[in-house]
Amino acid sequence: MYTTVELVRGSSKLADEKAMSAADVEMYIKKAQARIDARLKKRYRVPLAEPVPDIIESIATDFAAGFAIEKYYSQRPGKEEPYLAEVLIKRAEADLAEVLEEHLLDGLPGVEFLPPPGPAPAVLARPAMQSTTPVRSEMTAALERW
Repeated sequence: MYTTVELVRGSSKLADEKAMSAADVEMYIKKAQARIDARLKKRYRVPLAEPVPDIIESIATDFAAGFAIEKYYSQRPGKEEPYLAEVLIKRAEADLAEVLEEHLLDGLPGVEFLPPPGPAPAVLARPAMQSTTPVRSEMTAALERW
């Protein structure tokens, strides 16, 4: 996992086990990791190997804390904590975009690039065959009218 239950609890201010169980927090961590991996998989081999880069740990913590706050406060009338959730999630999304745009993971230990795509299959590289029949069939003419 890219972050820990303790880091998410500290970031989300939901440190009390009664507020949210460790299993719930782990579910949000997995959700955060899935979002991160979905964005990173075009360039890097995911999931990232240990040790997880600090920036990815921070992004995963922000995502998971935001998800936890949204869920915990979703039934409450106040808007203060859901605003914090929105800030955390938006910050995580912005940081993840910057990681990809600036290639901030390149060269870090445990970060592997995906292999370059191979050549196109030979079947797709050849030109299509054309008919050698000198007279067009009636069926071809009928289909072209559609």
